[in-house]
Amino acid sequence: MNAFDRLFAKPITHGPAQQHYVSRFYLNGFAENKRVAVYDRTNGSLFSLPPKKAVVQEHIYTFIDGSDRQRFELEALFGIVESRAGSALKSAVSKMPLSDEDREYLALFVAMHAIRTPAALAESRSVREKAERTKLKLAVPNEEAAYKLVKKSKPANTSEAELRRLAEQMLEMVSGEHFRINIPDEMARATSLKTWSTIAATLFDRDWTIVHAPGDGVEYITSDSPVVLSPLLGTEDLPLGYGSLHAHVLFPLSSNAALVMNGNGRRTRHTDARKEQVKRLNATIAADCCRYVIGSRADLLRKTTEPLNLTGTIWLPRVDVGIGSPPGEDHPAIWIKGLGTRPRW
Repeated sequence: MNAFDRLFAKPITHGPAQQHYVSRFYLNGFAENKRVAVYDRTNGSLFSLPPKKAVVQEHIYTFIDGSDRQRFELEALFGIVESRAGSALKSAVSKMPLSDEDREYLALFVAMHAIRTPAALAESRSVREKAERTKLKLAVPNEEAAYKLVKKSKPANTSEAELRRLAEQMLEMVSGEHFRINIPDEMARATSLKTWSTIAATLFDRDWTIVHAPGDGVEYITSDSPVVLSPLLGTEDLPLGYGSLHAHVLFPLSSNAALVMNGNGRRTRHTDARKEQVKRLNATIAADCCRYVIGSRADLLRKTTEPLNLTGTIWLPRVDVGIGSPPGEDHPAIWIKGLGTRPRW
């Protein structure tokens, strides 16, 4: 918490219990008559809410300090980024030039939505769980390794037969799927937050294309997981990350504009989208939602989600962890890779 102590003059011990994990002012850009339409993939329901009541979760960023106090510095920090990114987002949507400072805060804003959503936290938790499990498998590759660990942990008078029995049990447990490692919410959140600045720096250096909707009722939608990694055609099986040059990073800015990031030339340009392009990007955003798809109108959400057959499905993490030998290395190591396919724009 030292970083927070340096950033804020004194501890922030009061704040909202209901906290937006997709920024409220951002959702206003998808509202019609001060309300947004919301589709829930778990049951297919469609409903309408004011942005202030959409995509919120109780105490998702509140943490407990060493004095057992609730602390709200994360909520305050996100608020600082939001206040400075708001004008940059408006400039982008309005086809105004973006300064380096605008680009910096908009990159921070997009990265923030890549790491603070329930999907991002679940992904972080999944990676940590699988990594810890894989570490155990790496540490206990055979019964002899298990025996050494058991012998070290048991009293000196433990019989040889008992040590062998316990070692066999340990190897069976580690080799199979008979145990689970639980990662606390705080650890998953901390792991996810550590990637924020790295993702933001990567996005800052990308080429940015701001794609404007043609109007006449053709609009962009967003979701509760609005930052989407989309592979280029023919690269679906390659590792995919925010630094992958074979991927688009997609982020709807408002109902009128979307940001597409790729390349690494730090250029910015504006272009007008065709109706088919908007429809395709909307389908990509919807397919990658955690639970909710959000837009200005229920009919738009229905037309987007029905062909995807999302209703009744659940979001699952797309990262796997295992053991393998890196190229040119003899010793096994832990690897992390994408699992399954991501929607392609």
